Amino acid sequence: MRKIDWVVINAENMEEKLAEITAGGAPLGIFVLTAQGYENLGLNFSDIRALVQQQQQIILAYENYYKEANKALEEAEAQRQAEEAADAVKASEESKGIDLNPFD
Repeated sequence: MRKIDWVVINAENMEEKLAEITAGGAPLGIFVLTAQGYENLGLNFSDIRALVQQQQQIILAYENYYKEANKALEEAEAQRQAEEAADAVKASEESKGIDLNPFD
């Protein structure tokens, strides 16, 4: 996150802080938060952080799911190819001649 400079102004330092801020000719803008507003701001950031962490866990779960699914598909394809090759070898052996052994 980008750095934010907070200036706390109260009744005792208001004139001094306003003079410091406007000394360089910068325009003055004042944002005010109540104590409850400041607390809510902190809670909102906490909620955002929790949501981001939750989304990261969901993404990780999907990533693991797809990795496992792809692994299972690759293993099934390898098994299918091995069975197909075994069937081809068996068919090749059967086509070589007549097998007179009735006990196969």
